[in-house]
Amino acid sequence: MTVKSTLAQHATNGHAIGQQPNTGLAAPSDPLIRLKNARVAAARTQQSLLEIDELALFPGERIVITGPSGSGKSLLLATLTGRWAAGLAFTGTRTANFTRIGFIPQRGLDALHPLLPLGRQLRKVTGKSTQQVHEALAAVGLTDPALSQRRPAELSGGQAQRAAVALAVLSDAPLILADEPTSALDHESRDQTLALLDRVITARQTLVVVTHDPAVANALATRRLALESGKICQLAGPTMERARP
Repeated sequence: MTVKSTLAQHATNGHAIGQQPNTGLAAPSDPLIRLKNARVAAARTQQSLLEIDELALFPGERIVITGPSGSGKSLLLATLTGRWAAGLAFTGTRTANFTRIGFIPQRGLDALHPLLPLGRQLRKVTGKSTQQVHEALAAVGLTDPALSQRRPAELSGGQAQRAAVALAVLSDAPLILADEPTSALDHESRDQTLALLDRVITARQTLVVVTHDPAVANALATRRLALESGKICQLAGPTMERARP
C-alpha cells in the first residue's frame, strides 16, 4: 500500500517550530497536532525517510508544503494522520487533539465511490441530511440538483474535485489534508478550486496542502514548509496580505 492510498483510506474512515504562529487568530494555546523527534524509516533497512525535530500545527492555519518529488511531502501527511504504509516504522511522539480528518486527493474521483450517486454517498459517508448535502454542494458551486443524482464518472474533473472538497467540509474535520489537489486541473479549474478552498475552509479548521505549484502557496498559505530529503529546510510565516483576519 502506498503512502497516498494510506492517506485516502484513513481520511475516508479530520510559526517557528514549537511556538504558536501569528495567523491573526485568537487561537488556543494548545496545538491541534504536535510532532516531536519524529522519524519514519524503512522497517527492513532502517533507512530514514522523514525526520522532524518538532512541528506544531494550530487551529486556523493554512500550511502549504512544497519540495521536490521524493522529499517526503506525502509521508509527512501520512505522519499527521498517524497511519503509515506497510514496511515503514515510526518513532518519536505524535500528539493529536482530533479524531476526524478530511482528505482531498489529487483526483476528486479518488475520494468518491464510483457506483453511488453523488448526493447519496455524501449523506452515507458523513451522516448529514439531504438539505445539508445540498447546501454543501451549492457552497462549492455544484448548484444543479441533477448533479446529486450522477455517479462520479459522469462528472467533469473540476466537478469531481469540487465534490471532494464538499465531502471534506461535510466531515466537520478539524484537520483537512490536500495532496496535490490542483495538479490534475487546467489553470482555470485550478484557480476556481483555490478560490473555493479559500472560501469554504473555516477559521476553526487547519488546512495542510502538498503542492509543486507556487500559485497554490501564494493563494492559500499562512505558513509554508519546504521539505528536502525528508527534513524541513525552510519555515516561513504568513505574509501580511495572507494573514487571516
